[in-house]
Amino acid sequence: MNRWHALVLVLPGLSGCGGVPSDPGLFADMRVAPGSYVEGSMPEENGGPGVVAVDLGTNRVRAGQIDKPLRGSLAPEATSVALGLAGDTGYWIVPAGLPDVQSPAFPTFDISLSFSPDMRAGSYELLARAVDADDHFGPASRHPLKATAIAAPNGKLVVSLRWDREADLDLHVVDPHGVEIYKRNINSYELPPPGQPVDPTAWQSGAILDFDSNAGCVIDGRRIENVVWKDEPPPGHYIVRVDTFSLCGEGFANWSIDVLRSGVSLARSAGQSGPTDEAMPHDRGAGVLAVEFDLP
Repeated sequence: MNRWHALVLVLPGLSGCGGVPSDPGLFADMRVAPGSYVEGSMPEENGGPGVVAVDLGTNRVRAGQIDKPLRGSLAPEATSVALGLAGDTGYWIVPAGLPDVQSPAFPTFDISLSFSPDMRAGSYELLARAVDADDHFGPASRHPLKATAIAAPNGKLVVSLRWDREADLDLHVVDPHGVEIYKRNINSYELPPPGQPVDPTAWQSGAILDFDSNAGCVIDGRRIENVVWKDEPPPGHYIVRVDTFSLCGEGFANWSIDVLRSGVSLARSAGQSGPTDEAMPHDRGAGVLAVEFDLP
């Protein structure tokens, strides 16, 4: 017997040019800007140059954190640096920058790190390897990180939207009865017809949108919205959309959708919002399709 069925749509990232991979690393725990994402494990040392210095500041990070600065310098023959978390889905290549005036022989890098809202709490290891023009990787410079995570809400069914830039994105979920839960209708419970008794606690049986994050570009730093069924959700077909209400001055925002059934992952998707999405209507029925799934 099938317990549930789900259709998961993974929207492609923007196509790269000049050989830059098109995968933006949407499911990576760590993202690097500017940088090109490479899926898979970082190559081991094979005769490449070394990393001279890395300035990370504090080694504490949190899930959903953006724009953590990272600076460093490389051996003279380096043309780029590879950066990644040990065990992550991939790593990042960043071209080396101009040497510092105080150390004119050593190329530099000056980047921003961002961390996925899905990142688990715990200990991580940041790896940095210098790379030369012949793609020879040097020895790893290793740096411990301590991450704190965002607690997921409890519920029989939880649909979560997370994104990585200080933009105003909105979660829309349509339940099997056709009720759309979003910021202008935060509860799926509908009142009975006139004349019927009203249970003052009945609203708790419906799905509830917990928060409208970054509403109107008033930045709150959460970048997470959840629609939660505390009780058993109705059987049938569900539709999940992501509405880019405003990019709030950002050029784009990467987002992910997670669907949890009693704490077990049911479906997941990811995509990227840009100016075209921002220009679309923003009300009931708005947004791009992210996930469809069925519950028995």
